[in-house]
Amino acid sequence: MANSRNVSLAFHFHPTDQEIIRSILYKMVIEREPLNPSYHGIVHDEDLFGTKEPWKIWEDYGRDQIHDQDLYFLCQLKRINYCRSRTHRRIGREGTWSQRVAPKLIYDGNLNPIGSVRKLRYKNPKSEHDAEWFLDEYSLFVGDDGHDQTTPGFDFVVCRLRRNHNKFDRIRASVHKKTNKAPQQIHERKRKSMNVVINIDDEE
Repeated sequence: MANSRNVSLAFHFHPTDQEIIRSILYKMVIEREPLNPSYHGIVHDEDLFGTKEPWKIWEDYGRDQIHDQDLYFLCQLKRINYCRSRTHRRIGREGTWSQRVAPKLIYDGNLNPIGSVRKLRYKNPKSEHDAEWFLDEYSLFVGDDGHDQTTPGFDFVVCRLRRNHNKFDRIRASVHKKTNKAPQQIHERKRKSMNVVINIDDEE
């Protein structure tokens, strides 16, 4: 497993949608060429539709220590029916990747479609991490030339894992509030206890 801790903390990787399709996904899946050396340690091999929770994946690749950086993975889709039209998008113990909006086509400079991106969100109402994670799933374009996503090459996607910072900040603020509230409650109980002792002494 490649670890992004090997990448310089000063390096920021923010590829465009077109670069993800043409420079990463197309080269690896269709041309079967190795990635550009500058991408080494950045695009990882990890199952984002398996048993590992998204926050665990995030921690394993060091993103809890780096601000404003996403994680990129080459993943293989898991088909769940004979026609291969439906995809397994579960993650962790009880989570799923839920679609946020309709897939968006990605075009090259000549306005030819080259791929699409599907916006997903982590959904698990039983977890405090519900809606805390986003997954952008990039796939190659399904054309009219006989190629479609039932062929092996099109079962691979590039996934960008992102943290929903608005949700994360709310969770962190809630934890901070509870942590600060506990000492105040202890102090209040001690103060009331002292008042009781003082009142008893006065009566004597």
